[in-house]
Amino acid sequence: MNIGYAAPLQRAWARSRAMLLSGASLETWFVLGFTAWLARLWDNAGLGGSWDRDLVNIKNRDWRVTNLDELRHLDFFGHELGGLGLGILAGLGVLALLLAVLLTWVSSRGEFCFLDNVVHRRARVGEPWRRYARQGDSLFLWRLAFQVAAGFCALALILPGLLVVIGAIASESLRGLGIAGAIVLAMFGILLAIAAALVSFWTDQFVVPVMYRDGTGVLAAWRRVLPLVRAHVDQAVVFALFWLLLAVGVGVAIGALGLATCCVGWLVLAIPYLGTVILLPVYVTARALGPEFLAQYGEEWRLWPSDAGAPPSATD
Repeated sequence: MNIGYAAPLQRAWARSRAMLLSGASLETWFVLGFTAWLARLWDNAGLGGSWDRDLVNIKNRDWRVTNLDELRHLDFFGHELGGLGLGILAGLGVLALLLAVLLTWVSSRGEFCFLDNVVHRRARVGEPWRRYARQGDSLFLWRLAFQVAAGFCALALILPGLLVVIGAIASESLRGLGIAGAIVLAMFGILLAIAAALVSFWTDQFVVPVMYRDGTGVLAAWRRVLPLVRAHVDQAVVFALFWLLLAVGVGVAIGALGLATCCVGWLVLAIPYLGTVILLPVYVTARALGPEFLAQYGEEWRLWPSDAGAPPSATD
C-alpha cells in the first residue's frame, strides 16, 4: 500500500480552492468561516490580557507568608484580601471552569458543522448543528474525560517523583541525584505530553471523520480506528509530524506577513472570527487533509468521492 503525504495535501488544497477561490460568495466565506471558528473555539480559548505586565508584578511582589492569618491580608488587586475577596476569586475560578466546559461543548458541535460543510462543499450552520448533535455531544464528553484523565495521570505519576527530586536537590549530599531525577522526570513529562497530543490529533483527524460517516459515537469510532493506527503506527506518527511541519510553515508565513505590514496583519488576524474568515482556505485545507489521508487505506475509509477539484454541484 503506497501511502503518501504530499498527495493528500494537494487534494485537500484543491477542495479548498474549489470551495472558496472559484467564485464563492462573500456570504459563503462568512458562514463557512463561522463554523470553522466554532470548531476552533477550544483551541483558541486562551484568554489573554496584559500577561507580561502581570508577570512583572508577580516577580516584584513579596509573597512570603509567616502565618495563615496573613493570607487574609495580602495586598492583592490593590486592597486587602478578606473573606469576600477569597469568595470572589473562588467564584471567578468556577466561572472560568464553566466557560472552558462550554467552549469545549460548542467546539465539539462545531467540528461536525464544519466537517459537514467541507464534505458537501456548502455553508450551513443550523441543519448540521442539529443533525450531528449526538456525535458532537459524544466528542464533547470524550474531550472532557480525556483531559481530566490525562491531568490526573500526570499528577499521579509525576508529582510523587517531583517531591522526591525536590527533597534530593535540597540535600547537599543528594543534589546530583536530584538533578538527574529532574532530567528523567522532564523527559517522562515530555513523552506523556507527546502521547496525549497524538491521541488528540488522531481523534480530530481520524476518529471525527469516522464518527461523521458512520453516525457513531466516539468510542465506537475509536474501536474502528485503533486497529488501523496500530497496524500503521509509523505512518500515523509521520502524518502527525507532517501536520506539525505544515503548521510551523503557516506560522512562519503569518509571522512574515505581520513583519511586512508593521504588525497590522497580526492585529487583523487576532480579531476573533474575522481572523478565521481571512485564513479560511487554510482551515478548509486542514479539515480536509485528515479524511484525504485516511482515504488512502481503502474505500471503507473514504469520506467523499475523488472529486476534490470539481466545482460544487447545483444540489450543494
